[in-house]
Formats: sequence, structure tokens, C-alpha cells
Amino acid sequence: MKSRWLRLSLLVGLIFLGSYAVLHWQAEPKGMEVGLDLQSALSDPGSDFAEVTPGREFSFPKDHGEHTDFRTEWWYLTGNLSDASGRNFGYQLTFFRSGLPKLTGEGSRSFWRPDDVMMAHFAVSDLAEQKFHPWERLSRRALGLADISQTAEGLKVWLEDWTLERNAGGQWALHAEATKVDGTPLALDLTLAEMKPPVLQGEGGYSRKGPDPKYASYYVSIPRLKTQGTLNIGSDSHTVAGSSWFDHEWSSAALAPGLVGWDWFSLQLEDGREVMLYQLRYADGRVESESSGAVIAEDGTPTTLAASDFVITVDEHHRSHRGVDYPSAWTLEIPSQNLRLKVLPRMADQEMAGGLPYWEGAVTIASEPREGESPIKGFGFVELTGYDRENP
Repeated sequence: MKSRWLRLSLLVGLIFLGSYAVLHWQAEPKGMEVGLDLQSALSDPGSDFAEVTPGREFSFPKDHGEHTDFRTEWWYLTGNLSDASGRNFGYQLTFFRSGLPKLTGEGSRSFWRPDDVMMAHFAVSDLAEQKFHPWERLSRRALGLADISQTAEGLKVWLEDWTLERNAGGQWALHAEATKVDGTPLALDLTLAEMKPPVLQGEGGYSRKGPDPKYASYYVSIPRLKTQGTLNIGSDSHTVAGSSWFDHEWSSAALAPGLVGWDWFSLQLEDGREVMLYQLRYADGRVESESSGAVIAEDGTPTTLAASDFVITVDEHHRSHRGVDYPSAWTLEIPSQNLRLKVLPRMADQEMAGGLPYWEGAVTIASEPREGESPIKGFGFVELTGYDRENP
């Protein structure tokens, strides 16, 4: 999805509802009642936001920026890194924007009442120590707390001191710092160079997320970015290098009725190919037929996959420290690409502990080749949403 639309939609939708209630009351405090339904907030764009439709013409770098006609948007980076000693890490930094209903009349342009709320997730997997460090921040897009800007000089998305930037030369940079539970400071500074051009996922960037065509997003990936920088943990500074994956999606109607979650894979193979798959799940165990994916060739050419083109088999499960049962090993089969991949977590417990928990973690990949073929290895990330709803 990456499409992580259920996780994003539920988390941002809850923020959307709460922020709308608070901010709308501040803007129009005279006995205004706020009556919003969660399903409506997540699935019905209403008259304030545009609908995602096929046939959009994309333009880069402009389309790396924000799209305020649409209600929900995110910029997402994950990666696998290592230092010179071979110590390994995974990371995630994601920024979300959620548009608020348009207000008119007195107070509608108050500095206290922004057009958007923003959220960011930051996590580091210390694979040597087998410790996962997640953080979450929420903010209104006002009063200098958070913002998105795009000029001829580049793009900047930020929430407090967490930042994602892209300069006019096409180089990305990110910065995030936080404090671990034990009080130890942690800071990540990375520069990222695009090794492949943007990939338009789905039907030319139009990515279906449900049986009705309105349940869709515009979805762009940069599937491989050469990454280097520093990771500071307390007084220890690690010079790190590796590879990252970037996703950018925007939509107004992202949650099809009945869906409870999805399994999403972004895999970087050492032969130069990448694989993206997502499988949308209903409460009764059915897989949505609009689940899809892509195999991206070494030259950057994508081959789009329908749900019937791949099979995801769960081989093992893991119960998180919060008591949620997640799949924890998979076999992915893509017959048309002659791929049979074993995907294993590099660490079992990589559960993001926010308002709604989900598993987002670094994985390792090994192929099961036919006789006479060489195995293919690689690394990637997997996201699992909705499992807390299936086994609360």
C-alpha cells in the first residue's frame, strides 16, 4: 500500500475525529455539537476533499510534495543499515497529514485552527541487542509546530525536530532524535540517494484498496535509495550505511467496509530487483481481490501483480509483548517471476505501540531456487495491521 491504509486511516482518523472536535469547538464554541462517525470519517470523502480516480498525470519532483485536495497523505521511509563492525539496525520514519473539514465564518481562519493535523512515527530496531525503540508524535499544523513546504529549492516535511527533506538536486535527508525508556538519547541522521526513478504502483499510480473504485490511493514508490549517515545511541556513534525504501501515498477514501487489516511487504533483492506485495484481509478471513503488488526490474521497470499472481503463506506466528498474535515467517510465491521467497523477521518483537498497535519490522529474505539455480538473498520491511482487532 505501501498501502498501509487501514493502519494509517484508523490512526489518522482517530486523530482527525479528536482534533476536529477540539479545534472546531475552539473555532465555533457556541454550543456546536460534533457528531462524526468513524467509518464515515475514513471512507466518505464528502464535499471537502477530492476523489482518487484513474488516469492522473504525475510530475516529479512536484508530486513528491503535498496534495491538499485530498484528505490523507503520508511520506514513509524504512531501511536496513549496518556499521563498519557489522552491527545491524532497522529504522522507520513516517510523516502523516490529515485534512480537517473546511470551516467558514468567524474563527475559521484562526491561527489555532489549522487545515491539517500531522502525526509522525519513528522507530529504530537495534538488531544486535534485539531491542525495538518506537516513538509517536502528534501535532496540529499551526503555530510553528509542524509543516510541509515545497519551493524551487526542494521539499521539507517536519514535526518539531523530526525532518524529511529533498533538495533540488534530488538528494534526501532525514533527522530524528528521541529518548529511550532508560533515558538514553538516540539520534538518526541520514542522507539518501535515489538509485531508481519513482515507480507508479497499481494502474499508473492509481492503487485500488477495495471493491468499489473510490477506495483507492495515488501511490508512488522509490524502491531503493543508497543510504548513509550516523546513528548515535548515548555516547556511542555509529557510522551506518545500507538501503532504504520510500513510499508516498495520498487519498480521501481509504477504508473499504469490512476490511480489518493487511500484510504488506517491501523487499530489496540482491540481484537488483524489488518486490512489493500487499494483501488486504476481511474479518472472515477472505482476501480482497484488489490486493496487488509489483516486481521491479533492475532497470526500474515495474511488472504489476494482481492478487491471483502471488501466494502468501504464513509459516510461523509470534505473540507480542502486548499479547497480539502476528505472523512471523512467510513463504511468498510469484510463479510468473519464478520467485519463491522465504521472509523472516530480523527481530521478533517490532510492534509499534501507539493508539492502535501494528507490527512494522526489518526482515531478511532468502529464495528457494530450483535445481541448478543460485539462491537470491536480500532485506526488506514488513507491515502487519489489524491483528489486534482479530485477537484483542
